[in-house]
Amino acid sequence: MAHAGSHVPYDPLVPQDHDDGHHLAASSSLNVNTYPPSGSSTSLPPGAYLPPAGAPGGGTHSYQTPYRDTPSPDPVQHQPAEFGAPTPGFFYSDQPGTRASYASGPSLASRGSAYGSIAPLDARGSAVLDDQWASRTASGHSGNKHGTAVGTDLYEKDNLYEAPRAKSKRKAKLWAIVVVCALILIAVIVVPLYFFVFKKKNNSGSGSSSGSNNGHSGSNNGHTTSGHGNTPTVETWGGDGSLVTKDDGTTFVYNNTFGGYWVYDPVNPLNESARAQADSPPLNQLWKWGDDQIYGVNLGGWLTLEPFISPALYQPFAPRAVDEWTLSELIMERDGNLNAIEEHYKTFIVEEDFAMIAAAGLNWVRIPISYWAIETYPGEPFLARTSWTYFLKAIGWARKYGIRINLDLHAVPGSQNGWNHSGRLGPINFLNGVMGVANAQRTLDYIRILAEFISQPEYRNVIPFFGIINEPGINMNNIPRGAIESFYAEAYKIIRTAGGLGNGNGPVISIHEAYFGIGSWVGYLAGADRLALDQHTYLVFQDQINQPVTAFPSVPCDSWSAMTAASLNGFGLTAAGEWSFAINDCGLYVNAVGGGTRYEGTFDGKPRLGD
Repeated sequence: MAHAGSHVPYDPLVPQDHDDGHHLAASSSLNVNTYPPSGSSTSLPPGAYLPPAGAPGGGTHSYQTPYRDTPSPDPVQHQPAEFGAPTPGFFYSDQPGTRASYASGPSLASRGSAYGSIAPLDARGSAVLDDQWASRTASGHSGNKHGTAVGTDLYEKDNLYEAPRAKSKRKAKLWAIVVVCALILIAVIVVPLYFFVFKKKNNSGSGSSSGSNNGHSGSNNGHTTSGHGNTPTVETWGGDGSLVTKDDGTTFVYNNTFGGYWVYDPVNPLNESARAQADSPPLNQLWKWGDDQIYGVNLGGWLTLEPFISPALYQPFAPRAVDEWTLSELIMERDGNLNAIEEHYKTFIVEEDFAMIAAAGLNWVRIPISYWAIETYPGEPFLARTSWTYFLKAIGWARKYGIRINLDLHAVPGSQNGWNHSGRLGPINFLNGVMGVANAQRTLDYIRILAEFISQPEYRNVIPFFGIINEPGINMNNIPRGAIESFYAEAYKIIRTAGGLGNGNGPVISIHEAYFGIGSWVGYLAGADRLALDQHTYLVFQDQINQPVTAFPSVPCDSWSAMTAASLNGFGLTAAGEWSFAINDCGLYVNAVGGGTRYEGTFDGKPRLGD
């Protein structure tokens, strides 16, 4: 959320507590047994979430949010009884034994910087340079007028080093003597050097240099100049056929025949006026849901390593590397480091890819990331706190080419589904098993961190969509429906607390249908602010269709159009976060390392269909 005064964007990888800079204590209270209570519905009770007067979006219904009625207000102030759990600890900073949220809580006071800054920091880590300091100056430093520990420390320091009045005149005389001595030294040493050394040298070389100026006076070595010395002017925007200069100084030609244009101004790097195509709104305009058309692509296999998308990393270790957990262990065993994974981050997706995405007529990207982008716990072998650097690059590239991001939390602690793309193949330990609730609470903390980051003014227009967890559960035997609903409700409260209510305040929250079917979610959290439903439509991860290729074009409409239309009418915004044109599962590691294929009859006893 916006803060007055000087503002520095909050980065979740910068320690926010000077006494706890690494491990994040999971502190949300999640009750997986009592939600929903017996006899209650999954809808929020009427009137429980009535927006306060003047709240953003309160009592409004526009074409920009056609899939939801009146948004709910601040969930911290109006908690419905059916959530069945006390307020999560990180909603406030004054609850003992909990980790405070950096964006939320009415009692968050300014705190001192862990790096020795004189200015106190606000709850986000921004320097407080406005009213506090003005009042401090006007007060003559007398007493603690701010009521904060930081203010007290600063006043004590001021009083400690303040010179006694009786000594002020003597100090003034001493300073006057020092100044006079300095002026004498300048007159004796600097002036003679100027006249007898530097000026003489310049005069001797003026004749030979005045004609050609070494070839630089006219063309400036082939570059146009900005009027400030020899600094070349770099283009800050352009359309089809323009020359793009990258951060490393290399260039490429931007091709976009759809009327899109890129924008990057070093003087204003947060400029959001780029647009991917002429019929896509620029980033500084709100997306009109129900009007603007999403054309998106997934950047899978980049920051979350899936065997069938990034097989080159897995093949040297086949069949032992079956997921990113075992892959990380084996790379560390071979190399003694995980540099190979970071090299993949550097090269798998680059800036030109974003330019080509816009050139292809696409205006959204879904970027899967894993919880180890934020941190790992001891014993977890993943490359920690590194993929976040490349996600930040993705934000910059998306901003430059007018592309919006659907942020997808793809892998969470404990594995939300037991599949390889969750980070660890095997048992589900999310909302299931001995550590299930603890891992869910830890995941909620990561959701809070991501929500607080992307809800900042610097990022909210580039990342207006947040898929809070990818494909949780497999069926009711692993994660009960009530547990999933309780988790989603808790995550909703956290995200809306971080970003606020109403279009433009924090992201659209996307929940996956968790394999219960999109039709079963109609009525869930009715009245929630900007809640979307996600489905993943594939033909390959099911019994293969034994039909000629000519029969496939109608399959998507026959299979999904009716249920999607019903969900759009009954639930609200319903999207396909993942889909594919693939008509069979022939491909290396598509069904896991060593899993075989249905098409060839080598997967799970399925009959062979291929020739």
